[in-house]
Amino acid sequence: MYGTVIQITMTPEQLTQLLDERLANALANYTPPKPEGAVLPDLMTRKQTAETLQVSLTTLNDWAKDRDDRPAILIPRKINGRVRYHRADVLAAMKESRRFKQNRSI
Repeated sequence: MYGTVIQITMTPEQLTQLLDERLANALANYTPPKPEGAVLPDLMTRKQTAETLQVSLTTLNDWAKDRDDRPAILIPRKINGRVRYHRADVLAAMKESRRFKQNRSI
């Protein structure tokens, strides 16, 4: 149940050196994450876009329309009869804050 307790005495300089070595080792083995959007294609399908934004295809379709209360959130591009979204537009939509409808029935 009880473990062994070892007391180590060191100077502040020794502690600083130990921490510097550990930090240098950690930084040498660090692999930074890929930038956001790096794995997305330049032109995204409706399904890829909906999955990236974590919305349904119906919501994505609604976001592509201008409404009285707001302009379109994403502008689809028609390429060879297929709907595509530019990666930069999708990433910008991810960063844009949304105002959700509030239930006013009180």
